[in-house]
Amino acid sequence: MVGLVFALGCVAGCSGDDTRVAVSGTASLKGAPLKAGSIAFEPTEGTDSRGGAGITDGKFDIPKTHGLKPGKYLVRVTAGDGKTPANDEVAGPGGNTNIVSKELVPADWNTKSKQQVTVTKEGPNEFTFDIK
Repeated sequence: MVGLVFALGCVAGCSGDDTRVAVSGTASLKGAPLKAGSIAFEPTEGTDSRGGAGITDGKFDIPKTHGLKPGKYLVRVTAGDGKTPANDEVAGPGGNTNIVSKELVPADWNTKSKQQVTVTKEGPNEFTFDIK
């Protein structure tokens, strides 16, 4: 049984992809840590990895097992206000129970982002994003 557990653990953790690296950092919005949101890293020059993480209390972390391969990435950050609009026209079936959040992050860090970072094999790949 111990051998089976070890073998399954190795299959899960021994994927042979040693090119991925951990990525972590902080994100603030208008000078305060971003309470809750998400961050995505999209490859810009042929890198075949992409990744993302949740942001909690201004911090995000992508462990090596789900990390990024070295290269340049476009960064997108998103965070909603979590409020439900009072307008019933946007409500789901049965009433106004769906959360439709107003985006707090400016488009130049989100849908129209041109923010880029370079992830390196040597690291550390710790980034600080100060969103105005």
